[in-house]
Amino acid sequence: MMTKYFEVLRRDGPARMGKLLLERQISTPALITKDDLVSAGSIFRYASVEDAMQAAEALRGHRRLAIMPYAPAVLGFAPAIKLPSMQIDGPKGVVVWPFATQTPEAADVYVLASAGCLKNPRDLVSAVVGVRDLTPPDTALYAPALATPANLAFLVYLGVDLLDSTRVVADGLLGRYHTRDGVWNIGELNELPCCCEHCRILSQRRDDHLQLVAHNIMKLEEELLAVRVAIRSEVVREYVERQVRVAPNLTACLRVLDHEHLYIERRTPQHRHSILYANTAESLRRSEVTRFAERVIVRYKAPQSDVLLLLPCSAKKPYSTSRSHRLFAEAIGSHRRYLHEVILTSPLALVPRELEEVYPAASYDTPVTGRWDLEERAWLQSCLCAYLKKNKYARIVAHLEGELEEAVKELGIDAIYTGGGTNGPALSRLREAVAVACSDAVRLQDPRLLRYSATADYYFGQGAGDVLLAGKVQVRGRELQDGSKMPLAMLTANGSLALSLEGAKRLEGLGKYIVSIGDFVPKGSLLAPGVIGADEQIRPGDEVIIRGPRAFGLGRARMSGWEMVASSRGVAAEIRHMKET
Repeated sequence: MMTKYFEVLRRDGPARMGKLLLERQISTPALITKDDLVSAGSIFRYASVEDAMQAAEALRGHRRLAIMPYAPAVLGFAPAIKLPSMQIDGPKGVVVWPFATQTPEAADVYVLASAGCLKNPRDLVSAVVGVRDLTPPDTALYAPALATPANLAFLVYLGVDLLDSTRVVADGLLGRYHTRDGVWNIGELNELPCCCEHCRILSQRRDDHLQLVAHNIMKLEEELLAVRVAIRSEVVREYVERQVRVAPNLTACLRVLDHEHLYIERRTPQHRHSILYANTAESLRRSEVTRFAERVIVRYKAPQSDVLLLLPCSAKKPYSTSRSHRLFAEAIGSHRRYLHEVILTSPLALVPRELEEVYPAASYDTPVTGRWDLEERAWLQSCLCAYLKKNKYARIVAHLEGELEEAVKELGIDAIYTGGGTNGPALSRLREAVAVACSDAVRLQDPRLLRYSATADYYFGQGAGDVLLAGKVQVRGRELQDGSKMPLAMLTANGSLALSLEGAKRLEGLGKYIVSIGDFVPKGSLLAPGVIGADEQIRPGDEVIIRGPRAFGLGRARMSGWEMVASSRGVAAEIRHMKET
């Protein structure tokens, strides 16, 4: 079924913003109310299944969300009765059970049954991830009786589009006072940590449960607005990492979710406009971090160099613009063309100099104390070992200090350790060590060409750099040109690669990052219904090659490749260049 009532407009990991067309247009994530839906209810309300299906027939023509009859079941067990599917005219909701293994019938909204009973972090994450993987990406997920101001951010990041106020209303009637920082028994609070109009009344009459309900709902609505701002600002992950500190079970939920690496990574954009703040231990497991490290080890091919220089990171990004790295460059001098530089950092582990402008290497920040905890150290060491296993060097110079130097020495790497630093004696040690190491080293290729080759491999896979730079090429400014000065590609301000049509023709033969379309010529935007096939590796923000019987062009992906194929609504890619063939 092609959904006509829900469309995803913006994505930031599993968190999404969209629109649900009912009697009113609802911008998701949203709190849905009883006025937005009508339900046939449980089949146990009726004398027979046939009566239940007849009741569903009566829901035809509604512009409210019509929830089909369902068979209740105990949490963890599938319903004993399988109901026949039904088509209706209007937005349709279908109840799905946690831990279901079969694809449910087509609907616009899927309602997670027994959502309020999912107390265990593993159960909650498993249920939502399972339902999202079984249902089309352009349908909404509703988790009733679950949201509080404290957990709402995580639920949205987990992949829930629609929530309600059921839980905070019930808690309010029981005397429970909610804020984004948790829940308290109002009778135990000497002061109320809120100045809303409801709390002014509650400060005088603590037993006014209607005012307490109103306060709880207001706090839930405030938290929803904050989450929506975080999604628009592309900082929802940072917001969630802060918010889950409210309670141990929420922190556990995020850690469990991070083990669902494929689920998160295939929904995470290639780059953001925001700075990636790595402020918590969970930041090491972010998809952007693990994706970058994996591509450096697997896709990236280091230049043929005799000498590797290991350097520390800097607060300013890209590193080359920082004071410390300018001093390193001056100390290295002309020997820079005879060695390869790799920067060691947390949380990204390794950043080759050629990739320092790529997201998130050029756009991250982390607390700097000079101390490396065991998890950071293990992550860095594992990445460095994998890198050196693939890329061989005759000599290594390590201009590192403190615990970073200790972490490298623990690996038993045979290197010249200079002790790091940016003062005069430290730079002299660096200069002397590099001069000795590079005494008989082979001169490297033009660093601008190396950067293009590395960036092409990073974004389009192994071998892309060799294909793009085949033959006689040159770099003018930030543009790569062929022998006849025709542009092939350009490095953008955010470190991504913008191909020309000629460059796209070169890479087309690799068969990667290609979107196949029908017999038409798209203009402006390529919509998902026009996509016939798409590379599974495509992520939002990727440069993609678009080809069809009548068209060849380039665009920026707005959704992942798997989502383009599975969706019946939404913009698959924004067109940059297109020609009719």
